[in-house]
Amino acid sequence: MKRKIIIGTLVAALALPTLALAAPDGPDKGPHKGNIFKRLDTNKDGQISFDEMTAKSIERFQKLDKDGGGSITLEEVTVAKKEFFNKLDKDGNGMISPEEAKAFHEMKREMKKAEHNARLMKHLDTDANGTISKEEFEAVSIKRFEGADTNGDGTISADEVSNLMPAKGKMHKS
Repeated sequence: MKRKIIIGTLVAALALPTLALAAPDGPDKGPHKGNIFKRLDTNKDGQISFDEMTAKSIERFQKLDKDGGGSITLEEVTVAKKEFFNKLDKDGNGMISPEEAKAFHEMKREMKKAEHNARLMKHLDTDANGTISKEEFEAVSIKRFEGADTNGDGTISADEVSNLMPAKGKMHKS
């Protein structure tokens, strides 16, 4: 019983920061523009349940808990850290060189670019045929303009533009 309480507390503590990032000003506000909220809301009902909030934390916990004993031992953490180290140490010499660290960061950056490009295609390629037609591009542009023109006067003021600007490095979602 005590073990379950400890595990439950740990899972909740790991999940709370994620929930805090998910909904500071609603699903389409703040620096994350709802990305975290949408990923956590796995059943797409517009709400994040406790199970949805803690699922990723539980998944990470279970991945570390190699023996399935319900607790993470120092040995399990050490094994995970060694596996990560070995992934970085490409030449296997027991040291991570600046080149290996740089290669790891470049790989992560490329993965993020690929994910961004996939989200962009999903957003713009409305007929899901793998290309963005002129009509699809124009439709998204019109939708963004209409969304920015909050007072509906057919022009976009400086105030409306400032509300439209996405956080640096994030794609604006209309």
